[in-house]
Amino acid sequence: MLKKEMGSIDFSMPAEKIERLIRGLNSWPSAYTHVNGKTLKIWEAEVLDKEYDGVCGEIVELTKDSLLVKTGRGTLSLTEVQLEGKKRMEVDAFLRGYPLEKGMLFQ
Repeated sequence: MLKKEMGSIDFSMPAEKIERLIRGLNSWPSAYTHVNGKTLKIWEAEVLDKEYDGVCGEIVELTKDSLLVKTGRGTLSLTEVQLEGKKRMEVDAFLRGYPLEKGMLFQ
C-alpha cells in the first residue's frame, strides 16, 4: 500500500534513488519536499554525475532555467515542480514566479 508519507524526499540518498522515487510515485502520492514552509511536489527530475560541495538538500546551482540540488551521491536537476496551491509547471516558469537562492535548503 502506498502512503503519502512515502513521498517525502530524503536528499541524503543517491540522486538515482531519488529520481526513481519521483518516477515511481508519480502521480500519487507524488514525491515532495519543503521550501520556505511550503510543500513543493517534484514531478520530474534528472540525475547529474556532477558533485558539488555543500549539504544534502542544498540548492547548489541556480540559473534562470535550472535548479540543481545536492544529494548523498550526485546531483538532481529538477525539471517539473508544483508549489502547494499552484499549478504544475516547468522549473524555468516556476523560478520566474518564485525566487529561490543558491544555498537554500529543501527539508
